[in-house]
Amino acid sequence: MGTPTWKPDGVVHAVMFWMASCSHCEYVRANTLPPLQAEYGPVFDLLQVEVSTRADIDLLYAMGDRLGVEHVGVPFLIIGDHVLVGSRQIPEELQGLIEKYIDTGGVPMPVIPELEHFSSMSAPASPPSNAVVRMILFSTLDCNACELTVRQAISPLQETYAGQLEFRMVDVVTAQDVDYLYQVAAQFGVAQEYVDLPLVIIGEHILIDQEIAAKLPALIEEYLAQGGVDFASLPPRRDATITPAPATLSAEIVAPAAIRSNGFTLAIVIIALMAAALIYSIIAFTLGKAFSLPAWSDWLIPVLIVTGIGVAGYLSYVETQSVEAMCGPVGDCNTVQQSRYAKLFGVLPIGVFGLLGYPGLLTAWLARRFAPKLEKPAAIGFWGMAFFAVIFSLYLTYLEPFVIKAVCLWCLSSSVIATLLLLLGTPPAIRQFLQPDGLVERELP
Repeated sequence: MGTPTWKPDGVVHAVMFWMASCSHCEYVRANTLPPLQAEYGPVFDLLQVEVSTRADIDLLYAMGDRLGVEHVGVPFLIIGDHVLVGSRQIPEELQGLIEKYIDTGGVPMPVIPELEHFSSMSAPASPPSNAVVRMILFSTLDCNACELTVRQAISPLQETYAGQLEFRMVDVVTAQDVDYLYQVAAQFGVAQEYVDLPLVIIGEHILIDQEIAAKLPALIEEYLAQGGVDFASLPPRRDATITPAPATLSAEIVAPAAIRSNGFTLAIVIIALMAAALIYSIIAFTLGKAFSLPAWSDWLIPVLIVTGIGVAGYLSYVETQSVEAMCGPVGDCNTVQQSRYAKLFGVLPIGVFGLLGYPGLLTAWLARRFAPKLEKPAAIGFWGMAFFAVIFSLYLTYLEPFVIKAVCLWCLSSSVIATLLLLLGTPPAIRQFLQPDGLVERELP
């Protein structure tokens, strides 16, 4: 890029709307904007407007409709006659638009009729000092997605309103707890299939998962303006564990997890299949006999490895570039990818770990097929790597429905691939293991 030339008064003005609970906004504000502001200085004038209340969200959607934007979301940036949305489009296109408008002498601040109505553009009214808003938080343990909700949405509100905000927590642990949660939700007109955690009840409103960050601030303001609200009346339950929340909720104390049925059955079926494959391979080695497979099945191995590289590569991209995954019809893969279990030892992304393993499997298969002197160690080495991959995949798959409370279709696909590789690699490994050293058997499964 050459040295830009612009008129002394040719300032490029833009407006960006963002939310505090939005990881994509955080990425753009931390990684995309600072280098641009450092490079262009006062020539690039960006007004950042926080979207923090329900009314702000309605204004954003109204603005998107007026501008003809099909998919409205944050971050939402307007520059000249262009609208950029999301953590992919803004980094890709913003600098080019800045250069374009610099070359034409700058661009004025966009005319946005809705702008003055955003809450962050005017001083908020002070609620009555004696008003207290009391709410109930249903949560459970060990889920990073809900840890983010507590850290980014609830804890800042407690710091803002201090003694004017009180929580009670209901721990959801057992199947009876889940049934009670469904009973409570039904009282507020929420069908069972829409129930999820974390769940907040404030006054006559029930907020579930992402609604908490989007709607809770406005409801708190609304109830404070009305003089406060008491804890909602819940249906009786003698064994329900309801405790007052600590003065400040923290991710260590409250780490709620989503209860998701979507994909759980599939994950459990895959867990059972992986366990069966491990048992079969162990018994086959013990007996020295495995099911015979057609010769062409051996060529499925490189096909599966290439497919696995594609899956692991995509997961590596998602985990290292802070972008949302395309989850498909099953599960919530972004929750899984945001959990602490998405990194090995908290450092190496699981997708990258898998991406490093597949070349080893491919090398072992090639050596078994085309290097007769290495056929025995290659076959046994392939089986050993596949066996470890299934054990590790079994552990990760178990975490999804039972710990993280969310299922990743990409991860399940990777588990299936590892299991098929183990099943395909077992017969040649057994045959080579039983073959005396110095003899080479070229028959393939």
